[in-house]
Amino acid sequence: MFGTIVVGVDGSGHADRAVETAAKIAAGTKDKVVVFHGMVVHHARATAYTDETLDETQQLVDRYVAQLAAAGVAATGEMHRELETGIGGALIDVAKSHNAGLIVVGTRGRSNVASMLLGSVAHEVVHKSTLPVLVVPEKTG
Repeated sequence: MFGTIVVGVDGSGHADRAVETAAKIAAGTKDKVVVFHGMVVHHARATAYTDETLDETQQLVDRYVAQLAAAGVAATGEMHRELETGIGGALIDVAKSHNAGLIVVGTRGRSNVASMLLGSVAHEVVHKSTLPVLVVPEKTG
């Protein structure tokens, strides 16, 4: 139906739900899923650093790819190093590069005002993407 679904992940509960949702969709449509994680790059005193190692990032992406494969879904993973303000744009770029028909992202369920103030990746993707975006709320209760 979508051909390729790109799902953005960060290892949080809302990312877990986004992957679960992408798996349910892809299992029924036989779409391929690309798991995307953007490593946030910070700058301080002319040096760049990340909060996670390349190994940690690879393990995160591999875990989600394995989860999808176990559900019978064809999946691959991609990682990119991006400035904190560029994660949403990078997710959109990856989706376009794969000719994806759908982007899936999770959210903590913040209000629009809080999302704008806090720079939610989901908020950015919804407002900037020309592709369809499915926002999956974190399970509550």
